Amino acid sequence: MPTIDADAHVIETPYTWSFLREDEQRFRPQLLMRDPSDGAPVPGNRAGDYWLIDGEIKSRTNVGKDVPPESRDMRDVSSRIAHMDEIGIDIQVLFPSLFLRPITREPDIDFALSRSYNRWLAEIWAKAPDRLRWVLVPPLQSLVNPAKVREELEYCKQHGACGIFMRGMECDRLLSHRYFFPLYEMAQELGLPICLHAGVDSYEYHDMLQPQNSMMTFKFPVMGSFGSLLEKEVPARFPELRWAFIETSAQWVPYVLGEARLRLARRGHQAKNPMAGVNFFITTQRTDDLPWLLDEIGDDQLIIGTDYGHRDSATEVGALKRMAEDGNLPAASVRKILQTNPARLYALP
Repeated sequence: MPTIDADAHVIETPYTWSFLREDEQRFRPQLLMRDPSDGAPVPGNRAGDYWLIDGEIKSRTNVGKDVPPESRDMRDVSSRIAHMDEIGIDIQVLFPSLFLRPITREPDIDFALSRSYNRWLAEIWAKAPDRLRWVLVPPLQSLVNPAKVREELEYCKQHGACGIFMRGMECDRLLSHRYFFPLYEMAQELGLPICLHAGVDSYEYHDMLQPQNSMMTFKFPVMGSFGSLLEKEVPARFPELRWAFIETSAQWVPYVLGEARLRLARRGHQAKNPMAGVNFFITTQRTDDLPWLLDEIGDDQLIIGTDYGHRDSATEVGALKRMAEDGNLPAASVRKILQTNPARLYALP
Protein backbone atom coordinates (compact mmCIF):
# COMPACT_ATOMS: atom_id res chain seq x y z
CA MET A 1 0.00 0.00 0.00
CA PRO A 2 1.17 3.59 -0.55
CA THR A 3 2.53 5.71 2.28
CA ILE A 4 0.13 8.64 2.73
CA ASP A 5 0.87 12.08 4.14
CA ALA A 6 -2.55 12.85 5.66
CA ASP A 7 -1.88 16.58 6.15
CA ALA A 8 0.23 18.57 3.71
CA HIS A 9 -0.34 22.15 2.62
CA VAL A 10 -0.29 24.48 -0.32
CA ILE A 11 0.59 28.16 0.07
CA GLU A 12 -1.80 30.35 -1.87
CA THR A 13 -0.34 32.77 -4.41
CA PRO A 14 -1.90 35.39 -6.72
CA TYR A 15 -2.38 32.60 -9.26
CA THR A 16 -4.82 30.90 -6.86
CA TRP A 17 -7.40 33.55 -7.76
CA SER A 18 -6.98 33.21 -11.52
CA PHE A 19 -10.16 31.14 -11.65
CA LEU A 20 -12.48 33.91 -10.47
CA ARG A 21 -15.26 34.66 -12.91
CA GLU A 22 -15.51 38.00 -14.64
CA ASP A 23 -18.20 39.26 -12.28
CA GLU A 24 -16.09 38.16 -9.29
CA GLN A 25 -12.91 40.07 -10.15
CA ARG A 26 -13.75 42.79 -7.64
CA PHE A 27 -13.29 40.17 -4.91
CA ARG A 28 -9.74 39.24 -5.99
CA PRO A 29 -7.37 39.17 -2.99
CA GLN A 30 -4.39 41.47 -3.33
CA LEU A 31 -0.93 40.50 -2.14
CA LEU A 32 0.74 43.39 -0.31
CA MET A 33 4.45 43.57 0.46
CA ARG A 34 5.82 45.19 3.59
CA ASP A 35 8.06 48.17 2.90
CA PRO A 36 11.60 47.07 3.95
CA SER A 37 12.30 50.62 5.14
CA ASP A 38 9.45 50.22 7.64
CA GLY A 39 11.52 47.97 9.86
CA ALA A 40 12.04 44.24 10.21
CA PRO A 41 9.37 41.84 8.88
CA VAL A 42 6.86 40.47 11.33
CA PRO A 43 8.29 37.27 12.93
CA GLY A 44 7.16 34.20 11.02
CA ASN A 45 5.88 36.26 8.11
CA ARG A 46 7.71 35.54 4.86
CA ALA A 47 9.12 38.84 3.58
CA GLY A 48 6.44 40.62 5.58
CA ASP A 49 3.67 40.07 3.02
CA TYR A 50 -0.09 40.18 3.55
CA TRP A 51 -3.37 39.49 1.79
CA LEU A 52 -5.94 42.24 1.39
CA ILE A 53 -9.36 40.53 1.29
CA ASP A 54 -12.74 42.23 1.56
CA GLY A 55 -11.05 45.38 2.84
CA GLU A 56 -9.18 43.56 5.63
CA ILE A 57 -5.50 42.73 6.05
CA LYS A 58 -4.64 39.05 6.56
CA SER A 59 -1.06 38.29 7.60
CA ARG A 60 0.53 35.63 5.37
CA THR A 61 2.14 33.76 8.21
CA ASN A 62 3.30 30.20 8.87
CA VAL A 63 5.28 29.73 5.67
CA GLY A 64 7.86 26.97 5.94
CA LYS A 65 11.42 27.52 4.72
CA ASP A 66 12.56 23.90 5.01
CA VAL A 67 11.04 22.83 1.68
CA PRO A 68 11.73 24.05 -1.88
CA PRO A 69 9.81 27.32 -2.45
CA GLU A 70 8.58 26.25 -5.88
CA SER A 71 7.29 23.03 -4.32
CA ARG A 72 5.72 24.77 -1.32
CA ASP A 73 3.85 27.26 -3.50
CA MET A 74 3.04 24.62 -6.16
CA ARG A 75 4.71 26.64 -8.89
CA ASP A 76 6.44 23.42 -9.95
CA VAL A 77 4.50 20.22 -9.28
CA SER A 78 7.43 18.09 -10.46
CA SER A 79 9.55 19.63 -7.68
CA ARG A 80 6.92 18.64 -5.15
CA ILE A 81 6.84 15.07 -6.43
CA ALA A 82 10.64 14.81 -6.39
CA HIS A 83 10.73 16.03 -2.79
CA MET A 84 8.00 13.57 -1.81
CA ASP A 85 10.14 10.78 -3.23
CA GLU A 86 13.08 12.02 -1.19
CA ILE A 87 11.15 11.99 2.10
CA GLY A 88 9.41 8.66 1.51
CA ILE A 89 5.86 9.78 0.65
CA ASP A 90 3.75 8.23 -2.10
CA ILE A 91 0.61 10.38 -1.76
CA GLN A 92 0.03 13.77 -0.17
CA VAL A 93 -3.41 15.08 0.78
CA LEU A 94 -3.33 18.86 0.32
CA PHE A 95 -4.95 21.36 2.70
CA PRO A 96 -5.21 25.16 2.33
CA SER A 97 -3.26 27.72 4.36
CA LEU A 98 -5.10 31.04 4.01
CA PHE A 99 -8.45 29.50 4.93
CA LEU A 100 -7.35 28.46 8.44
CA ARG A 101 -8.72 31.80 9.71
CA PRO A 102 -11.84 33.89 9.06
CA ILE A 103 -11.76 35.32 5.54
CA THR A 104 -15.00 37.20 4.97
CA ARG A 105 -18.53 37.65 6.30
CA GLU A 106 -19.96 38.02 2.78
CA PRO A 107 -21.49 34.87 1.22
CA ASP A 108 -20.76 35.92 -2.36
CA ILE A 109 -17.07 36.55 -1.59
CA ASP A 110 -16.89 33.31 0.38
CA PHE A 111 -18.30 31.38 -2.58
CA ALA A 112 -16.08 33.07 -5.16
CA LEU A 113 -12.82 32.51 -3.25
CA SER A 114 -13.71 28.93 -2.33
CA ARG A 115 -14.59 28.13 -5.93
CA SER A 116 -11.37 29.66 -7.32
CA TYR A 117 -9.23 27.85 -4.75
CA ASN A 118 -10.91 24.55 -5.59
CA ARG A 119 -10.24 24.98 -9.31
CA TRP A 120 -6.61 25.76 -8.59
CA LEU A 121 -6.31 22.50 -6.66
CA ALA A 122 -8.12 20.62 -9.43
CA GLU A 123 -5.49 21.92 -11.87
CA ILE A 124 -2.67 20.83 -9.55
CA TRP A 125 -4.23 17.37 -9.14
CA ALA A 126 -4.49 16.92 -12.90
CA LYS A 127 -0.69 17.21 -13.16
CA ALA A 128 -0.07 14.33 -10.73
CA PRO A 129 -3.36 12.51 -10.07
CA ASP A 130 -1.70 9.43 -8.59
CA ARG A 131 0.43 11.41 -6.12
CA LEU A 132 -1.53 14.51 -5.08
CA ARG A 133 -5.05 14.52 -3.65
CA TRP A 134 -6.79 17.38 -1.88
CA VAL A 135 -9.58 18.51 0.42
CA LEU A 136 -12.02 21.01 -1.01
CA VAL A 137 -12.98 24.31 0.63
CA PRO A 138 -16.81 24.35 0.85
CA PRO A 139 -18.72 27.65 0.54
CA LEU A 140 -20.39 27.19 3.93
CA GLN A 141 -22.08 30.57 3.98
CA SER A 142 -24.14 29.33 1.01
CA LEU A 143 -25.64 26.32 2.81
CA VAL A 144 -29.00 28.07 2.67
CA ASN A 145 -28.85 26.91 -0.97
CA PRO A 146 -27.82 23.23 -0.64
CA ALA A 147 -28.10 22.54 -4.38
CA LYS A 148 -25.49 25.22 -5.11
CA VAL A 149 -23.11 23.73 -2.54
CA ARG A 150 -23.70 20.19 -3.77
CA GLU A 151 -22.80 21.22 -7.33
CA GLU A 152 -19.44 22.51 -6.03
CA LEU A 153 -18.82 19.33 -4.04
CA GLU A 154 -19.60 17.13 -7.02
CA TYR A 155 -17.24 19.09 -9.27
CA CYS A 156 -14.43 18.79 -6.74
CA LYS A 157 -14.86 15.06 -6.24
CA GLN A 158 -14.74 14.55 -10.00
CA HIS A 159 -11.43 16.45 -10.04
CA GLY A 160 -9.47 14.68 -7.32
CA ALA A 161 -10.88 15.96 -4.03
CA CYS A 162 -10.95 13.29 -1.33
CA GLY A 163 -12.29 15.28 1.63
CA ILE A 164 -14.08 18.42 2.78
CA PHE A 165 -12.12 21.04 4.71
CA MET A 166 -13.66 22.51 7.85
CA ARG A 167 -12.26 24.39 10.82
CA GLY A 168 -13.02 23.71 14.48
CA MET A 169 -15.63 26.48 14.34
CA GLU A 170 -17.47 27.46 11.19
CA CYS A 171 -19.84 30.40 10.72
CA ASP A 172 -19.51 31.06 14.48
CA ARG A 173 -20.80 27.56 15.28
CA LEU A 174 -19.32 24.31 16.58
CA LEU A 175 -19.63 21.55 14.02
CA SER A 176 -22.34 19.73 15.96
CA HIS A 177 -24.82 22.50 15.03
CA ARG A 178 -27.77 21.48 12.86
CA TYR A 179 -26.82 24.19 10.33
CA PHE A 180 -24.22 21.79 8.93
CA PHE A 181 -26.47 18.71 8.69
CA PRO A 182 -27.27 19.30 4.98
CA LEU A 183 -23.52 19.34 4.28
CA TYR A 184 -23.00 16.13 6.24
CA GLU A 185 -25.78 14.45 4.29
CA MET A 186 -24.15 15.46 1.01
CA ALA A 187 -20.71 14.37 2.24
CA GLN A 188 -22.06 10.97 3.26
CA GLU A 189 -23.74 10.45 -0.11
CA LEU A 190 -20.59 11.48 -2.01
CA GLY A 191 -18.24 9.45 0.20
CA LEU A 192 -16.20 12.50 1.21
CA PRO A 193 -14.95 12.73 4.81
CA ILE A 194 -15.31 15.85 6.94
CA CYS A 195 -11.77 17.01 7.76
CA LEU A 196 -11.63 19.30 10.81
CA HIS A 197 -8.30 21.06 10.50
CA ALA A 198 -6.78 23.31 13.15
CA GLY A 199 -8.37 26.67 12.47
CA VAL A 200 -11.40 28.78 13.24
CA ASP A 201 -14.08 30.73 11.37
CA SER A 202 -15.29 33.13 14.02
CA TYR A 203 -14.07 36.72 13.89
CA GLU A 204 -14.91 37.33 17.56
CA TYR A 205 -13.15 34.21 18.82
CA HIS A 206 -10.15 34.63 16.48
CA ASP A 207 -9.60 38.33 17.15
CA MET A 208 -9.91 37.89 20.92
CA LEU A 209 -7.15 35.27 21.10
CA GLN A 210 -4.84 35.83 18.15
CA PRO A 211 -1.91 36.49 18.31
CA GLN A 212 -1.83 36.08 22.10
CA ASN A 213 -2.49 32.32 22.05
CA SER A 214 -2.35 30.41 18.77
CA MET A 215 -3.01 27.09 20.49
CA MET A 216 -6.37 28.26 21.85
CA THR A 217 -7.16 30.09 18.62
CA PHE A 218 -6.62 27.26 16.16
CA LYS A 219 -6.39 23.94 17.99
CA PHE A 220 -8.84 24.05 20.90
CA PRO A 221 -11.92 24.55 18.67
CA VAL A 222 -11.15 21.22 16.94
CA MET A 223 -10.99 19.47 20.32
CA GLY A 224 -14.24 21.16 21.34
CA SER A 225 -16.01 20.04 18.18
CA PHE A 226 -14.69 16.49 18.69
CA GLY A 227 -16.33 16.36 22.11
CA SER A 228 -19.47 18.14 20.99
CA LEU A 229 -20.02 15.81 18.04
CA LEU A 230 -19.80 12.81 20.38
CA GLU A 231 -21.96 14.34 23.09
CA LYS A 232 -24.66 15.40 20.62
CA GLU A 233 -24.37 11.99 18.90
CA VAL A 234 -24.09 13.60 15.49
CA PRO A 235 -22.10 10.71 13.93
CA ALA A 236 -25.04 8.40 14.66
CA ARG A 237 -27.17 10.55 12.32
CA PHE A 238 -24.66 9.96 9.51
CA PRO A 239 -23.34 6.44 10.16
CA GLU A 240 -21.37 6.13 6.90
CA LEU A 241 -19.68 9.53 7.20
CA ARG A 242 -15.98 9.60 8.05
CA TRP A 243 -14.45 12.36 10.20
CA ALA A 244 -10.85 13.52 10.60
CA PHE A 245 -9.31 15.76 13.25
CA ILE A 246 -6.18 17.24 11.74
CA GLU A 247 -3.10 18.99 13.13
CA THR A 248 -4.06 19.09 16.80
CA SER A 249 -1.95 16.06 17.87
CA ALA A 250 -3.83 13.18 19.55
CA GLN A 251 -2.74 13.03 23.17
CA TRP A 252 -5.84 14.95 24.27
CA VAL A 253 -8.21 12.32 22.87
CA PRO A 254 -8.44 10.08 25.98
CA TYR A 255 -9.33 13.09 28.14
CA VAL A 256 -12.08 14.29 25.80
CA LEU A 257 -13.41 10.75 25.48
CA GLY A 258 -13.64 10.58 29.26
CA GLU A 259 -15.57 13.85 29.37
CA ALA A 260 -17.92 12.68 26.62
CA ARG A 261 -18.50 9.40 28.47
CA LEU A 262 -19.51 11.26 31.64
CA ARG A 263 -21.83 13.62 29.80
CA LEU A 264 -23.49 10.81 27.88
CA ALA A 265 -23.93 8.83 31.10
CA ARG A 266 -26.06 11.67 32.48
CA ARG A 267 -28.51 10.92 29.68
CA GLY A 268 -28.53 7.20 30.39
CA HIS A 269 -25.83 6.10 27.93
CA GLN A 270 -23.34 3.67 29.43
CA ALA A 271 -20.96 3.18 26.49
CA LYS A 272 -17.43 2.42 27.68
CA ASN A 273 -15.92 4.08 24.63
CA PRO A 274 -17.97 6.83 22.93
CA MET A 275 -15.70 6.52 19.87
CA ALA A 276 -16.48 2.83 19.34
CA GLY A 277 -18.17 2.36 16.00
CA VAL A 278 -17.62 6.03 15.10
CA ASN A 279 -15.62 6.77 11.95
CA PHE A 280 -13.18 9.15 13.60
CA PHE A 281 -9.53 9.52 12.54
CA ILE A 282 -6.98 11.67 14.40
CA THR A 283 -3.53 12.87 13.35
CA THR A 284 -0.71 12.14 15.73
CA GLN A 285 2.63 13.97 15.79
CA ARG A 286 6.13 13.65 17.20
CA THR A 287 5.21 15.24 20.55
CA ASP A 288 2.68 12.50 21.37
CA ASP A 289 3.53 9.58 23.65
CA LEU A 290 2.56 7.05 21.04
CA PRO A 291 3.12 3.82 23.03
CA TRP A 292 0.81 5.18 25.76
CA LEU A 293 -1.68 6.46 23.19
CA LEU A 294 -1.86 3.09 21.46
CA ASP A 295 -2.69 1.49 24.80
CA GLU A 296 -5.41 4.08 25.39
CA ILE A 297 -7.20 4.22 22.03
CA GLY A 298 -5.58 1.58 19.82
CA ASP A 299 -4.11 1.98 16.35
CA ASP A 300 -7.18 1.77 14.11
CA GLN A 301 -7.94 5.49 13.96
CA LEU A 302 -4.54 7.21 14.02
CA ILE A 303 -2.98 8.89 10.99
CA ILE A 304 -0.03 11.24 10.56
CA GLY A 305 0.89 14.24 8.42
CA THR A 306 3.98 16.32 7.78
CA ASP A 307 2.27 19.76 7.79
CA TYR A 308 4.37 20.24 4.64
CA GLY A 309 4.85 23.89 3.69
CA HIS A 310 4.23 25.28 7.18
CA ARG A 311 6.45 26.12 10.13
CA ASP A 312 4.80 25.46 13.48
CA SER A 313 4.59 22.95 16.33
CA ALA A 314 3.02 20.28 14.09
CA THR A 315 5.55 20.52 11.25
CA GLU A 316 7.92 17.63 10.63
CA VAL A 317 8.70 17.14 6.97
CA GLY A 318 10.40 13.82 7.68
CA ALA A 319 7.69 12.53 10.03
CA LEU A 320 6.56 9.60 7.92
CA LYS A 321 10.08 8.50 7.07
CA ARG A 322 11.08 8.72 10.74
CA MET A 323 8.10 6.66 11.87
CA ALA A 324 8.80 4.02 9.24
CA GLU A 325 12.45 3.71 10.27
CA ASP A 326 12.82 4.34 14.00
CA GLY A 327 11.44 0.97 15.21
CA ASN A 328 9.77 2.36 18.33
CA LEU A 329 6.31 1.02 17.50
CA PRO A 330 4.99 -2.37 16.38
CA ALA A 331 5.37 -2.76 12.62
CA ALA A 332 1.65 -3.53 12.25
CA SER A 333 0.72 -0.26 13.97
CA VAL A 334 3.13 1.70 11.79
CA ARG A 335 1.56 0.24 8.66
CA LYS A 336 -1.89 1.25 9.87
CA ILE A 337 -0.86 4.83 10.69
CA LEU A 338 1.13 5.40 7.49
CA GLN A 339 -0.96 3.42 5.03
CA THR A 340 -4.13 1.56 5.98
CA ASN A 341 -5.86 4.19 8.13
CA PRO A 342 -5.39 7.21 5.83
CA ALA A 343 -6.40 5.08 2.86
CA ARG A 344 -9.64 4.22 4.69
CA LEU A 345 -10.24 7.82 5.69
CA TYR A 346 -9.71 9.33 2.25
CA ALA A 347 -11.03 6.29 0.29
CA LEU A 348 -7.72 5.95 -1.56
CA PRO A 349 -6.82 2.75 -3.42
